[in-house]
Amino acid sequence: MKLGERLDTLADDYLQFHEQLGIRWAMFRLWDTVMSEPGSRGVVKADAIAEVQKKCRAYGIEPYCFLLPQGRNTQYWHARFGQSPEADGEIENVCESLRVLGGAGIQVCEWTWSVPDVFGRIPWPTTTGRGGAGVSRFDYDLVADKRPEFAVDMSAEQMWDNLIYFMEKILPVAEQAGVRMAMHHHDPPTRWLAGEARILSSFEGMKRMIEEVDSPMNGFNICQGTVAEQAGTDVLAVIRYFGERDRINHVHFRNVKGSVPVFDESFIDDGDVDMYQAMKIYRETGYQHLFMSDHCPRMVEVDGHPTALASRAYAVGYIRALMHAVETEYAAEKARMAQREGKLVG
Repeated sequence: MKLGERLDTLADDYLQFHEQLGIRWAMFRLWDTVMSEPGSRGVVKADAIAEVQKKCRAYGIEPYCFLLPQGRNTQYWHARFGQSPEADGEIENVCESLRVLGGAGIQVCEWTWSVPDVFGRIPWPTTTGRGGAGVSRFDYDLVADKRPEFAVDMSAEQMWDNLIYFMEKILPVAEQAGVRMAMHHHDPPTRWLAGEARILSSFEGMKRMIEEVDSPMNGFNICQGTVAEQAGTDVLAVIRYFGERDRINHVHFRNVKGSVPVFDESFIDDGDVDMYQAMKIYRETGYQHLFMSDHCPRMVEVDGHPTALASRAYAVGYIRALMHAVETEYAAEKARMAQREGKLVG
């Protein structure tokens, strides 16, 4: 298991901050730097990836996971709408990007599949959490009739057809490149949002995704907050199911209060999920890849000093402590078992 963080910039003080936290692995996007065309389109550039690696390694950080471009009119935007010459060109760009990533030794590629994507949040400071910290809230009733201007109506059948076509093209390339694909399931996990069927908003949908194209590279970024937001879902059971099948390739280790239709994104220790038990299940099922904080609440400035990264540091420390506790317990249990076996042999 690896503790990582998202790199939003390659500024020296930012990298040094993460070095001071003991971060040795990273997820990155840096699309303006690494993509071959403006607007985060085209193909990932091998020389740009090499420069990212060189800069990070100077601070003891190894780039491990890359997030494919998200949002309107980025790399594989039109592929979401179905088959077309433009979509096929975008898919080839994704395939070539995977070849570049694999050649550079990047282990995991995160991606999403939606048009409105993360839509409908009520941002801070409108909503607050513990101690007045700024948190993000979702209330479906407030956005049920709203949609971004670029939204489209798309049925579940259309969504599945388009997604399967895309996966059938990219996953053989991912296998050849040795890059594990980590789908970030739909956030927020409503069944419908802005006219779009959210087919990856439930355990059943997530299960179907890995069954439709059964590749060892086809797995998830288990965003624990988003799983917890799925009303009535047993988060620990979901982790165990996909963990036992080696289909967890990345983890956003975060917590929330509530679930659809209303939830708040909380501090990591202040939500509904038992994070210690979750960490135990990852260890038991052999998870090997990154844990990363995500959607951290905004904390108050202290005596005029900004604390923009304080919440991230808090989450990193909490994750590190859980990892240490679980690894220590695992090692102790392994030693006890060896001792028992030795006595039996003797």
